[in-house]
Amino acid sequence: MPTCLVLGPEALFHEEVVRPVCEELQLSLIRADQLTEPGPLGEQLVRHLLEEDVVVADLTGGHPSVALGLGVRHAAGRSTVLLGQAGTVPAGLDAFPALHFPPLPDGRAEARALLRAALAEELGLAAAPAPDEEGGEGGGAGHEVAESPAALEESGPGLLELAVAAETEMEAMAEDVALVEAAFQDLGAMGELFTEDVVRANLPGAPMSTRLAVVNRFAKSIEGPSDELEAAAWRLAARMELTLGALRAFLEWVRDTPRSEWPDFVEAQLDQVIEQTREVRVAATCLEEFGPMLVFIGRTSSRLRGPSRKIAGSLRTLLGVLSPLEECARMARALQEA
Repeated sequence: MPTCLVLGPEALFHEEVVRPVCEELQLSLIRADQLTEPGPLGEQLVRHLLEEDVVVADLTGGHPSVALGLGVRHAAGRSTVLLGQAGTVPAGLDAFPALHFPPLPDGRAEARALLRAALAEELGLAAAPAPDEEGGEGGGAGHEVAESPAALEESGPGLLELAVAAETEMEAMAEDVALVEAAFQDLGAMGELFTEDVVRANLPGAPMSTRLAVVNRFAKSIEGPSDELEAAAWRLAARMELTLGALRAFLEWVRDTPRSEWPDFVEAQLDQVIEQTREVRVAATCLEEFGPMLVFIGRTSSRLRGPSRKIAGSLRTLLGVLSPLEECARMARALQEA
């Protein structure tokens, strides 16, 4: 039986929209919010994101965990269906090709119809007539005729649109990377400020209460930077969903076009892809080197557990962002060298 993983914080959407459609189409439903592993992007959730046949994501309200999950799913290149309550998808996510439904519970019939058609298309299922809410079958009136592949080709973006979209998203991503780096620098600065206090607290004969007081002050000082780091990493992961689509489309155009026909700006944009990837890699490496300390400080005091978990989660997020970016950078370097 094919499997469907649903992302989103609203149980009403899961149970009133996704579950009935999955039962109609004979799909096994897995709710991400019912997985037992804690954290917005734990190992258990990542495994499901990579393995399940299709993912349904509710963009309503722009929940950070949904954006993170979409980044992982998009990097894997697997089937995804995006929906959102009309008027509630926040800026930054409204560029996703999402299906918009009226507010629940009144809009559940329309939401089910949209989801049913999208899942049938994604999974190549027979498009059976959709039942209405009284148990009848919907008629054929009002259905639009799908565009032919040729028509879609004609309506697709041109080179300049692809280049501008890729450039715009890369510039926005650069701002998110800068916020990640700034938050990490703040963490480092707090660590340096408390180094002398830690040394004194660990002198022979110093009472444990003195050590605990120093550790708790340090925990308090890094709460803000760890929150900022987590938020910046989440924003970066959400941005990647938009960036990768534009970037891959641009790189594929460059790959399929003879080098003699490349416009002047292509080389500069390939350099930008490589440089942006390097900056994300540096940020991730800095956090990765911080890893052993995270394990230690998380065990030192209960006050440090929250910040250490957020920093560790930010590292996992950055590594998830880095993987698909590295793929684009390798493609850009190959195009430069070809």
